[in-house]
Amino acid sequence: MFELISHMKRRPVTAVFLIIPLIIVALLRLFPALDIHAWSLSWYTRLIQYYFGAFASFIALVAALFANSALGEKTTARSIFLTLGFITLSVLFLFSSLGTPNILIQGASNPAFVWSIRLSLPASAFFFAASAMDWSGKAEKFIVHYRRLFWLAELLVLLSYGLLVFGYPQGLTFLLAFEPVLPAVIGILAVVLLLWTARRARVLNWYGKQMINGRLAVVFLLLAEAQLCLILGVAGQLSWLMYHPLVLTALIVTLSAILKSFQTSRDVQLSRYFAALGSILIAGLSLVSAEIGFRWLNTGIGVNRTSLIPLSIAQGTLSFIILYVIVFYLNQLINERNEALRREQHLRSELTQLIVHDLKSPLTVLLSGMNLLGKESLGTLTETQKRLIVNLEKSGDDILQMINDLLDVERLEAGALNLQKTLTDSQALLQKQIDESKILASTNKQELTLIQEHRLPQIRVDRGLISRVFANLLSNALKFTPESGKVQVEISQQNHELHITVADSGPGVPAHERQRIFEKFAQVEGGERRGAGLGLTFCKMVAEAHGGSLTVEESKLGGALFCLILPFSEEEVYLAEEIAQPQPKSYGDWALDAPHHTPTPN
Repeated sequence: MFELISHMKRRPVTAVFLIIPLIIVALLRLFPALDIHAWSLSWYTRLIQYYFGAFASFIALVAALFANSALGEKTTARSIFLTLGFITLSVLFLFSSLGTPNILIQGASNPAFVWSIRLSLPASAFFFAASAMDWSGKAEKFIVHYRRLFWLAELLVLLSYGLLVFGYPQGLTFLLAFEPVLPAVIGILAVVLLLWTARRARVLNWYGKQMINGRLAVVFLLLAEAQLCLILGVAGQLSWLMYHPLVLTALIVTLSAILKSFQTSRDVQLSRYFAALGSILIAGLSLVSAEIGFRWLNTGIGVNRTSLIPLSIAQGTLSFIILYVIVFYLNQLINERNEALRREQHLRSELTQLIVHDLKSPLTVLLSGMNLLGKESLGTLTETQKRLIVNLEKSGDDILQMINDLLDVERLEAGALNLQKTLTDSQALLQKQIDESKILASTNKQELTLIQEHRLPQIRVDRGLISRVFANLLSNALKFTPESGKVQVEISQQNHELHITVADSGPGVPAHERQRIFEKFAQVEGGERRGAGLGLTFCKMVAEAHGGSLTVEESKLGGALFCLILPFSEEEVYLAEEIAQPQPKSYGDWALDAPHHTPTPN
């Protein structure tokens, strides 16, 4: 729970968004005069409940249908239980809508409405909590293999419940003896499960997509708040009715996560995007048109609307099919264009790799020759010749580093550069790179300092690639720091993340250029920070390949501050009692055919 609270501190807007409903409910309960009984004020309050339940039910159904495709094509126990949770929420909200008093069923109250409301969040919370559990490999295979039986069993239970509450409501009269204790116990259990699920969604990085994890955590927190309204509020009063906007907001956040996943997918999933968003809009329009049609056909209120339900469903279905056919055709055209573009990019990538490989071999020969000349193995050199050899060798090193960066960026983009993760003492690795960079810093009278915590954890990373990232960031900072300037490096642990910052007193990066600076061959327009434009691209892609991030901000020293974040799970934490033993070399160590040189900046 502390990790979740810490996350909210870093997201003040989200925290305020979640706290405001709790403050409103608390004020309504502390000042009963404000907590009016809206249920009895007007019949239209029940009408709002009827349409809210129907619309929320449809959004939950859309979330259930598209949750698996948005979170990954592979079916897992998490996606199965998450889908079952939204299906349960959808069906029970539909039952509560149909059972709304004096809309389709006459009477002040009925079991279908009361118990569907009471069970909707607890029943779905059970499945959401199951999706947050760490299942063993054997249990995972069992759940995935028999997933259709799980879905069938859930549908049979919901169908049986619907037949009971609508066909034989008298069968639930025995539950009256357990009120109000039973609803309160069920509600409190649901709140605990939802809060636990929100924590797990945030901490464990379920699907490798931080955006989806964060939004799912917000969804479960909103549902927990909605359940608190049902526990603390009095039926029909404003504090109780607050669950309406909370549940609807939670479902909209869920839908936004699904749509965002479709937007950021490598293959633009226009048909799925439309199916999710378009079906919601069509459902809303169908409900509105049904109510307008009822007003035209019947001037009374509170009478039978049942006859308009099939008409509304038919209208919505027909509209959806027509528009979906059009969008499906357009999606086919887009996919064909994307496929042609991918083929072109693949050919261009192969040509680039062929060229740089052909450049690398003769360059290595030139560097070896200059190395021999520099050591005077082939004869004595004058001071002028020595300086010239040093400059030539440095230029060759720069070209070789650019070639290697270009090759690795191409491989990272294609997903062909596999990470060779080993348990690494990142603190010692960073210290080693700083020790190497101090030679360059002393030459320019620059102050290079390291601020570090004691006993930081070892984590599993690709040692060679991360070492090159450290070297790139350090050389980049030293390059753009003026003579007698300062470069300050800091490494710390925040929750389950390592934060490495490199701050300099150079010219900095303008705010409008801070995203573009990580693009390939990008140059800061009108600024002093110029380079080959590949090193920072490589660093950012390596960070993201490890599930982390690399950002740039303004530093307190007046220049740029690059922040590298490397996440790790609880299972990967090992306190660094001593320096890690030498690890097997990864691709980043073997890629160079020439001796190791400090990477040049961007």
